[in-house]
Amino acid sequence: MAIWYTKTHQWYNDETGEVGLTPYAAEQLGEISFVDVDALEGAELSQVTMDGDEPSSDPIDATVESSKAVGDVYCPVSGTVSAVNSDLMDEPEKINENALTAWLFKIDASNWDAEKGNLLDDAAYKSHIASLS
Repeated sequence: MAIWYTKTHQWYNDETGEVGLTPYAAEQLGEISFVDVDALEGAELSQVTMDGDEPSSDPIDATVESSKAVGDVYCPVSGTVSAVNSDLMDEPEKINENALTAWLFKIDASNWDAEKGNLLDDAAYKSHIASLS
């Protein structure tokens, strides 16, 4: 299983197609109180585009809220959403408990070979978040 990361703090599992928030994002948001991903069902999404460390594309139609902030969600790869984790609507705290298992949605990647070079592996992501502090 390979987990890939974006500079916008989403992860992507290239075996299962699952996408979620990174532990760093969950920690920065604090206690997550609301998640809404239902609008993503069947959606065609594009990979986030970056301008340096900042996203230059719009966030996707998903909501993650905490007492501190509303988090923008971006898609790590282009493709079609095949499933949403609506359990998070009732149990948003699962993201804080284990961000790497509490997936938001699954996507059937449509351009994986071309896009994987835009993602970070574990070591590169750890280096990225270290540079943020």
